[in-house]
Amino acid sequence: MEKTLLDIALILMFTKIGGIISRKLKMPEVLGALVAGVILGPVVLNIVQYDDNIKLLANLGVIMLMFLAGLETNIEEFKKAGFTSFVIAMVGVLVPLILGIGSAYMFFNNAWENVFVGVILTATSVSISVETLTELGKLNTRSGINILGAAVIDDVLGLVLISVVLALAQTSGANADSGAQTLSLLLTIGKILLFCIISIATIVYLPGYLNKFTKIMKPGRELLTFSLAAAFIIAFIAEKIGIAGITGAYICGLVLSATAHKVYIEKNVKAISSGFLSLIFFASVGIEANLKGFNLEVLEITLVMFVVAVIGKVVGCGGAARLLKMSKSESLQIGVGMVSRGEVAIITANIGLQKHIISQEIFLPTIIVVILTTVITPVLLKIAFSHRNEKAVDA
Repeated sequence: MEKTLLDIALILMFTKIGGIISRKLKMPEVLGALVAGVILGPVVLNIVQYDDNIKLLANLGVIMLMFLAGLETNIEEFKKAGFTSFVIAMVGVLVPLILGIGSAYMFFNNAWENVFVGVILTATSVSISVETLTELGKLNTRSGINILGAAVIDDVLGLVLISVVLALAQTSGANADSGAQTLSLLLTIGKILLFCIISIATIVYLPGYLNKFTKIMKPGRELLTFSLAAAFIIAFIAEKIGIAGITGAYICGLVLSATAHKVYIEKNVKAISSGFLSLIFFASVGIEANLKGFNLEVLEITLVMFVVAVIGKVVGCGGAARLLKMSKSESLQIGVGMVSRGEVAIITANIGLQKHIISQEIFLPTIIVVILTTVITPVLLKIAFSHRNEKAVDA
């Protein structure tokens, strides 16, 4: 117990210092937390190990992180995203998925591992794009609005995809008998569809009933406790039927984001998540990343994944925007704005590693690709929005 207490204290201090340095460099705090984990782990100082206690806290951190993501999602903006953003997001998921699966076959023969590589590459983290667009004063342009709308839809599609692939991958290896395996797969698909239908109905209708109930309940500790309990219960239900728990937590966040006391719940959940549990999760990812296993093959995988990560979004999202009659420069801006990967890609890779669907050979390149795309996106966005570039592209 004493060692665990010291480990937690070191993780919190190192990740927060790393976050401060990242902010100074105009990078997301998550990068500082990842680097802090690498420093604390076996690669550098070797003073914190990824044991069962850290694993439990990290898993709780993932649930809280996705619950918070749901709370921070604006349902009204999601509804207003419209057909254009939906098409951009849909194609922006399909193209990296297909390219990711195809490129993975260059190195691996395991079908489910290759599919999971594609799933990892579908993720989008728009936070760095929003910061850059705000700095450039381009957030409310047609390109900026479509980047925001498509990113929200991208997250939802990505979570559904993670759950489907995770459930099918685990089910496919459960039975040797092909007949029983087929029946199990069909049952899993049925459960996923039922979960999606119930989730949509809940998101649409439940907030209205909750608002009637919360009128008699002032925002306070009771409300926060019940909200956290709800997130863990829905995550448990999702896990129980074979769907990723993070999907359940995200859906719970979406439901509560449409309630009257959303601001209070979000503020307090953010304090718990950003100040404690999510820091442990990101540090644990850095601790798990075995840099000692970095070799020429891992470098090749990293380079291929990085190229696919960039091209997949630029061609997928940008191509969809172009088909929707947007200008060449706007299409490029949208494609570039969707390049950055982030929390969802890290969470997806971590789930794949824990469920033994992917190996360290994929996990390590994923972390590096997340860092590279996060660093390169602001640079590409500034180039894409420069007047000189807009004139050259549209000419």
